[in-house]
Amino acid sequence: MDRDAKLALLLSIFDDRSERNLLDALDFAQGRVEQAVEILLGNAEGHVSGGTNKRKHGATIDEFFGGSERGGKKMHLDRHVDVSDDASQPGTTTTSSPGSRNAFEVLCSGSLHAEDAKGVSLPPRTLTAKEVAEHIPCQLVLDVLPEELAASLLQKLMVEAESWKIKRFVMFDREVESPHTTSFYTDEPYTSSSSTPDVEYYYGGKKTTDVRTMFPELAQARSLIAERVNRALDERDHVQGGRHPAELVGIWEPNIVLANCYRGAAEGVGAHNDKMTYIGPRPTIGSLTLGATRPFRVRRIRRPGGPVPQTFNIMLPHNSLLIMLPPMQEEYKHEVPKCNPKLLIQHPISKDTRINLTFRVARPEYRDNIPVCRCGNPTELRVVIKKESNLGRYFYMCAGGGNETSGIESGSNCGFFEWLDLKGKS
Repeated sequence: MDRDAKLALLLSIFDDRSERNLLDALDFAQGRVEQAVEILLGNAEGHVSGGTNKRKHGATIDEFFGGSERGGKKMHLDRHVDVSDDASQPGTTTTSSPGSRNAFEVLCSGSLHAEDAKGVSLPPRTLTAKEVAEHIPCQLVLDVLPEELAASLLQKLMVEAESWKIKRFVMFDREVESPHTTSFYTDEPYTSSSSTPDVEYYYGGKKTTDVRTMFPELAQARSLIAERVNRALDERDHVQGGRHPAELVGIWEPNIVLANCYRGAAEGVGAHNDKMTYIGPRPTIGSLTLGATRPFRVRRIRRPGGPVPQTFNIMLPHNSLLIMLPPMQEEYKHEVPKCNPKLLIQHPISKDTRINLTFRVARPEYRDNIPVCRCGNPTELRVVIKKESNLGRYFYMCAGGGNETSGIESGSNCGFFEWLDLKGKS
C-alpha cells in the first residue's frame, strides 16, 4: 500500500483530523497503518508530533473504547467514528456477549455535535417536511402508503422483528455490537457469476446470515415507494439536466431492504454514511419510517473550503418516506440518536418502537465485482471525504473481519487497498 493509499484509509476513519496530522502519525509509525491508528486514538489533543523519538503515553485502542482506566479516570470516546447504518443494534434488554462492545457506547460521545468541536459550526436547526429539500439532498414524503397498508405492514414487521438479530461487526481490532436489531429482505435468493464469496451477506468484515425473502405486504410497499422515488429522481434530473456519470442509470428498482428496529428512546445508531459496497457511488435510498415518531439527525461533513457545517433535526412520523438523493452519502452523515423519552411520540400499534426500512438498489456491476482482500473476504467500498487531492474518489479496503478458515483473527487488517475505476463501471 503506497503512502497516498494509507493516508486515504486514515482519512476515512479520522475525518475530523487534518491531513498534516495524519501524515505525522503515519511517519511516526514508520508507515504502519495499524500503529498510526493506535497513535491517533491515543492523542486527545488532536496533534501528533513527528519531531521527537519519544511518544507521549496516550490511550490504547482498548482505553479508547472505554475498556480501561488510567490515572483513576475512565477514558471516553472523544471523536467521531464512521460506521455504516448497516450496523444494526440490540434492544435495550439485550446483554452484550463477553468480548464484544456495544457500538452505541462507542459512538454516542462521537455524535454529530462533537464532530466539529474544534471548528466553527452554525447552530442546530429543526426542519419541517417542506424545509427538508431546501437544506439537504433529501425529500420527505408524508403518508406515502395507504393507511391500511402501513398499518398491516407495521403489524407484520413487529412480529418479524422478534427474531431479528443483533449485528456484530469489526471496528479497529475488536468485535462490537450496535444497539438495535436488524434483518435483510431481498427478492428471490440472489445468484452471482462472481467468484466473490457471499458478497451480498458481508458487513464490516462479518458474514450476515439473516437474509429473508420479501413477504407480500413488503413487496407491495416497495412498488409504491419505487414509484415515488422515481418521480423524485425525474424531477431532480429535469432541474439538473441529467445524472452524474457514477449514478444508477435508468429506473430505480430496489432489490434489497435493510430493516432496523429501535425499541424505546435508548436505542439508536451513531453518525454514519451508508455503505456503498453493493449499491455503488452516489446512491439513492428510500427510508420508510413505521411506528413511533422520533428525531433523525443530519450534518454535512466538514471539508476544507466547504460550507460551514450545521446540524439538522427532522422528526420522522409514522408512514413517512425520506428519499436520500445523491450526494447525501458522500457529503453528509446521519444518525438516529438516543433521545429524551418526551421527544418520542408513541404509535397505537408499536408503542415506543420505531421500524425503519431502507430500500436500496444493489447494482450488479458492483455486487458482482467486489475485490477480495488477502484475508479471503469481500472488501468495502468507501469514499475519500477530506483529502483535497483525492476528494470524492472511491476506494476498496480490507474490512478487518478476519477469516477463521485461514487462521486470520477477527480484527486483523491485511492492508488491502485499491482505487475504484469508475470508467470501467460506465
